Amino acid sequence: MKRIHCLPLMWLVVFYALAIALVSSFGRYQEYLQIISDRVQPVMAEAWQDSADYQLPEALEVILIRRLEGELDAVSGNRLSSQIQQCHSHIYRFGAQGEQISAENSRWLPWTMTWLIAAQGAQQTWLDIDCRISWLPWLSLSLGLALLTVAGWHLIGQPLKAEDRVLMALFLQPSAAAGQQDGLLKRSAVKAGVLHFRQTYPNRQVNPAILRALISTNRATFSSPQQCVVSLLARASQLPELHFDLTGGKVQVTLAGIPLALSVTPALYLLWYAGKRRDETDGGWVRNPPSNKPDPVLAQSLLELMYHYGGHGRAIRELEQAGLKAKSLDQNRSKIKEALSAVTGEEVAEDCLFESRKPGDNPQTEYRLKISPEKISLSKQDV
Repeated sequence: MKRIHCLPLMWLVVFYALAIALVSSFGRYQEYLQIISDRVQPVMAEAWQDSADYQLPEALEVILIRRLEGELDAVSGNRLSSQIQQCHSHIYRFGAQGEQISAENSRWLPWTMTWLIAAQGAQQTWLDIDCRISWLPWLSLSLGLALLTVAGWHLIGQPLKAEDRVLMALFLQPSAAAGQQDGLLKRSAVKAGVLHFRQTYPNRQVNPAILRALISTNRATFSSPQQCVVSLLARASQLPELHFDLTGGKVQVTLAGIPLALSVTPALYLLWYAGKRRDETDGGWVRNPPSNKPDPVLAQSLLELMYHYGGHGRAIRELEQAGLKAKSLDQNRSKIKEALSAVTGEEVAEDCLFESRKPGDNPQTEYRLKISPEKISLSKQDV
């Protein structure tokens, strides 16, 4: 069970206590405004409408005072304000006609209102309304609301940032069900996984395109749905690794754990480029031969891969007879980019695949993989 920290709870109690006091005080204040306007002023006007000199006998004045105080004390308000604040009224002076009228004066928490009522044709009436907060109900309600807020926070969970809501939506889209062992993940498990990932790796940026591809192609099994979310987010937040599985005499290629659907010839061309980048041969740069002059020397290292990993017969014959053609290099680079773009989008393909340059005055373009050498790995066998 999660710990409830005392300091946030204390501030919540203070916040609710102030809010309750303000709301209840304002509510009572509005209630008295209404009752004075609707009931007290009409009583005064009716009592004195037939008076010639506006002077009352003392006994009649006392009766009228008690009646007015009863009218004011009958104001109960809503249940909240009546429980939190207890108010009492007192009419302490009848003024003479023609005295200067003063505005109301209020002081809250607790508050006292002193009011001069001057109805048309009536005696001026001064009254006190004194409200005091009942401490036990006030603090009990504040503490109860604070505890409910904390409990709700822990029950519902922390809110997600906008970027994390985007990641969560990727796990919950219908197309994501194909890559999950138990179908579409539950929203609560995805949210818990995203929050756990943020707590573990607070500064990592997740690549949404790679995450989308990882979700749809995932075939791994995990101990829990939450662990699945955390694992895929962790992989999508790392720099992608280009991996070649060379076991069994075949080439299988993955980027960031995402399988690339490459036929044997473009897979071997990619392996050839990756070998040069990994070994830093000429910085990993490979110069395209002239379009009318294939390069038989450059073809030798590619042929070795073709022989060893089951290259296509036609591709092998072309390399043996004519050498490496610029057209073959261009076509296979395009096929590699298409295969990666199909699963991750063009942005990831642009970031991870080929970059080009034209050194000096040489008209021939050079190409190499953008991915860093340490992010290229091979299983068991090396190039």
